[in-house]
Amino acid sequence: MSNILLVEPDYRAKFPPLGLMKISAYHKARGDTVTFVRGKVPEFRDIPWHRVYVSSLFTYELPRTIETIKYYSSAVANPHDIFVGGIAATLFPQYIRARVECTVVEGLLDKPDMLGAGTPPIANIVPDYSILGAVNWQYKPDNAYFCRATKGCIRKCKFCAVPKLEPEFDYCDSLSKQIREAAARYGERQNLVLLDNNILAASRLKEIIAEIRNAGFGIGDKLNGKERTVDFNQGIDARLISEKVAQLLATIPLSPVRLAFDYDEMETPYRQAIERLAHVGFTKFTNYVMFNFDDTPLSFYYRLRTNIELSEKLGVSITGFPMRYIPINSVKRQYISKAWNWRYLRGIQCILLATHGLVSPNPDFFDAAFGSSFEEFLEIITMPDRYIIHRNRYKDNEAAEWRGLYRKLSKAEREEFLRVLAKLHWSNNRKTEMLQHKKFRDLLEHYYPGGKVPKT
Repeated sequence: MSNILLVEPDYRAKFPPLGLMKISAYHKARGDTVTFVRGKVPEFRDIPWHRVYVSSLFTYELPRTIETIKYYSSAVANPHDIFVGGIAATLFPQYIRARVECTVVEGLLDKPDMLGAGTPPIANIVPDYSILGAVNWQYKPDNAYFCRATKGCIRKCKFCAVPKLEPEFDYCDSLSKQIREAAARYGERQNLVLLDNNILAASRLKEIIAEIRNAGFGIGDKLNGKERTVDFNQGIDARLISEKVAQLLATIPLSPVRLAFDYDEMETPYRQAIERLAHVGFTKFTNYVMFNFDDTPLSFYYRLRTNIELSEKLGVSITGFPMRYIPINSVKRQYISKAWNWRYLRGIQCILLATHGLVSPNPDFFDAAFGSSFEEFLEIITMPDRYIIHRNRYKDNEAAEWRGLYRKLSKAEREEFLRVLAKLHWSNNRKTEMLQHKKFRDLLEHYYPGGKVPKT
């Protein structure tokens, strides 16, 4: 019997670590003792472990992941007894290998021997939901089956990591089997979350939807007196939503519907998809809107505004979920694409901080948060952080003064001013550098009074 430690670094994770959950199920079936922790926990560092498994998520969290690996390196007899896998480990394995000695596992755990000779394909094992109660962290949703009917995607989008993570589109074990086995071992769960990258690309889609219904997730099905829901959490492909597909999806309690409006060329299929889904009765949408790739601020604003327009036209609720593009091999969240600048991206971050990351379909709310025109949008995201986040507190005094000064700038001066703000953001001596920009001195004092960053 072995002593096994499973570690999720303490980054902000929404979903439970399915890879670790499946590894836990495998080791428990062997009779091993399994412990699950998040982050660096002193009392578990001093215990000798036969193996330590560390998960990884986004590449920009790799520095934190490296710290976590090093923290537990003294708890194993051999550094190669620390196994590191997951998304970031697959996308950027050389970053890990160059900084710490361990065993890096790349790709899906869908083949034998990936965790050592004689180990089965871990990807096919039902995840161990019981370990989640061992940590003080709220995963969402907290009462759902997490399953996949397919892996991979038929698209090869340049901004997406899936072609590298899962290069081939294929099928997983039947959903019926996954749900049945999870319920038998860990109890029934209220809802169903599917993590497929492009489930609508499945030629067996009709059979998959039938499996979902037969597993107790049909329209009106309840558990403990509450209606159950199905969430295709990674989104469904608008280009694949025909009238027949929309009618098929209407036979399950899909809530919310998730689509993506990532670039301008998607507008026609995106509009058609929402209209078809609205026609068969869907009313709640939470749609991804990417920015900072090869788009522009105008494109981003227009796509958000399109959701408001469609909501009003069709009598539905389309909540926007902006997602900032970060290259798949970046270890920092500092990437700025050609048409964007630091202040604009920072401004959007401040708006989303105030709106909890979502964009309401309410037109009055949208106009207040993002502006009733593109010009007003640019002005809002140029404002100092605290004027954006606490709009009402500052609007009649400091923000009004800032606005008067800013509106006097010509287009060329505004572009120069944005470059100055970006430079000052990274400066270690703002007070001195601000003196070099006398033309903008009064404006800059709103951002850095006396050369300091005010608390927001």
